[in-house]
Amino acid sequence: MTTSTDHVLEQDPGEEQQELLMMLAGKWVAGTLNVLARLGVADLLADGPRSVGDLAAETHTHAPTLHRFLRAAASVGVFAEREDKRFELTPKAQYLRSDVPGSLRYLAYFYGETTVWNCWGYAFDTVRTGEPNGRRLRAGKNFFEYLEQEAPEFAAAFHKAMSALNESRAPKIADSFDFGRFARIADIGGGQGRFLSAILRRYPASRGILFDIETAIASAPPVLAAQGVADRVELVSGSFFDEVPAGANAYTLKAVMHDWADAECRKVLGRIRQAIGDDANARVLIVDGVVPEGNAPHYIKLMDISMAVTNGGRERTVADWTGLVEESGFEVVAIHPTEPPHSIIEARPV
Repeated sequence: MTTSTDHVLEQDPGEEQQELLMMLAGKWVAGTLNVLARLGVADLLADGPRSVGDLAAETHTHAPTLHRFLRAAASVGVFAEREDKRFELTPKAQYLRSDVPGSLRYLAYFYGETTVWNCWGYAFDTVRTGEPNGRRLRAGKNFFEYLEQEAPEFAAAFHKAMSALNESRAPKIADSFDFGRFARIADIGGGQGRFLSAILRRYPASRGILFDIETAIASAPPVLAAQGVADRVELVSGSFFDEVPAGANAYTLKAVMHDWADAECRKVLGRIRQAIGDDANARVLIVDGVVPEGNAPHYIKLMDISMAVTNGGRERTVADWTGLVEESGFEVVAIHPTEPPHSIIEARPV
């Protein structure tokens, strides 16, 4: 007996098969772009087309092999090879430059970090056990401990990637929600302070606390100064698993919670709940992704698998966020869509 599915599979391979082949080759594409991002090729092409020989000389690489990498990238619309055999930037390649708003260069650079990359080789173990592979590849250390202690090159790339994304997205998020109703805002896990800076620039009557581990906030002062908000920000270092600063009216967590499993998130929210005390008007503002229902493609659905495989974190649905918040001494007031792929989950203490 022949089913309709069998009949389709007996036909000559068509467009769907080719699309699936390209999906299966996704790791090859990512690896190619990672190499070109590390080399800074897009920056070298910012002033116009150049030959592979010139690019190889500047990057200290093997010219024939560099050509193969560029040709592969050009096949997916990143860079283009001209008739004179020189390569030039395309609109997509512009985002591999270091100096453009919304640059993805350092994100592409960071995605090739050895343990991040190798986690995917053990993804089958994760789907069987529910456990991430990152800790065993990092000698028991979590993602952030390992970066800071063992991989300074990639730690720098990671911080630059987050800074670039914040630089383009943070002002739009600051404009989308009335942060100005809070006199003192503590940005928990705020890194260099670009998100907090965007809020304080938008709302000049507010003041801020930038809280993160020492190595993360060490490079914050010049960022805060350049944004003109240094005199309104208190820098506090520490681990949000142990304690967070008291005295704020709002606690923001931007792209922090998705890095961690529910138990760890409850611990962080518990520390914030302790810091808030009896202030019924205080708010927790979680700026993170919300996984949509249905089968439509969405970056957050793929990011969720990355979180599962590498560090044990996760992306969450509306129901997930509601449950997590309620288990931590808060209730959800509203979920505000903002600059994609983020929403603002606004919660108050109960």
